[in-house]
Amino acid sequence: MKSGFFLRNWTEKVETLPSWVLLVVAAVLYIPLIFLGYGSDSDSLGVVRTGQYFIATFDYLPSRLPGFFVHEFFVFFLNQLGGSVLTNLGSVCMALVMLHSFRQVCRHYAVPHPTLLSAVLMVQPFFWVSAASTIDYLWALGFCFLGFNLLLHQRYLPAAISLALSVGCRLSTVLPVGLFLCFLFLTSVPQRRWILLTSFCAALLSFVFFLPPLDFLEWDFRRWLVLSTGDPALWTPVLRVGRFLYKNLMFFSLPVVLWACFLYLSAFFRKQNPTFPRPDSLSWLSLAVILSVEIMFLRIPIEMEYLLPLLPFALFLIGKALPNHPGQLWLLLTLTLLANFLWINPARSLTPNQTSEVIYGLWLEPGYLLQDIATRLSLLKP
Repeated sequence: MKSGFFLRNWTEKVETLPSWVLLVVAAVLYIPLIFLGYGSDSDSLGVVRTGQYFIATFDYLPSRLPGFFVHEFFVFFLNQLGGSVLTNLGSVCMALVMLHSFRQVCRHYAVPHPTLLSAVLMVQPFFWVSAASTIDYLWALGFCFLGFNLLLHQRYLPAAISLALSVGCRLSTVLPVGLFLCFLFLTSVPQRRWILLTSFCAALLSFVFFLPPLDFLEWDFRRWLVLSTGDPALWTPVLRVGRFLYKNLMFFSLPVVLWACFLYLSAFFRKQNPTFPRPDSLSWLSLAVILSVEIMFLRIPIEMEYLLPLLPFALFLIGKALPNHPGQLWLLLTLTLLANFLWINPARSLTPNQTSEVIYGLWLEPGYLLQDIATRLSLLKP
């Protein structure tokens, strides 16, 4: 009883902390990594080379298709001013924008324990690594949730610009952006005219941001969304589904997945005739975003970071499902933090990067954050 009272009391104190405390903690976690080069993802160097090529030739060459012009534009200037330290610091700033905006959206929709949920997001391994690398994931998500927050405060023009910048950073962000606009159109009847105008402006600006990549392709739309995935023999239905399931598992980590399964099964079996609370509108939006991102990932189950857009919406659902169980959220925070330093891997490929056969077991491996740091340090060597 005393431990439960202490936990609830401590949780209440955490939830009353001002937003800047969370942002300072996040900055302390992220900033030490900005000095380790552009990042472990080869796309980071691709974005930098886009700027270098433009300086040399005054010709735009996208880092990869379908084009990431907004992120490439910002990286171009930041790299000129301060190299990898400043380009990484730009990602840190966008991660802080994302964390603050996520917390504000939680508060607007009365999602329980917004600070705890923001802390889970802050230490999620793929979020943490992306926050200190020259990569576009959190630029896209930061502008996306900033736009959501601006929309909820009825600041329509800044919201349209922010949402367009989000899509311009990463085209796949059009999924949460489009679904959120539809959600507001259905749930905010008095503001429908403004939401339609915001949607039109965001769509128009997004199209403008993709003019440079389309011009590079000489307006051949058949080449725009084509993604090479290598040997078709490695993409049979079984291998595709296997990659999809395995990468989902490792994105969330095995302990977190087991935690979620245990909670669901325990809630199910505690009642002879189990009934679950009726989902509200935000829950339906979250389920729609998660489903759309997962369907897209099933089509292209390559990088686990592709799943980042569903993470804040999954946390909305968790907060809604556990309003009176802060202890479970603290446990989730602990397990999520642990995944940065320790991974429990249930499968290993016999042919890395060309996976066609795996062996199963349980292996303890360095977590994703430690793997990223090791890779970045090796890249810094002459």
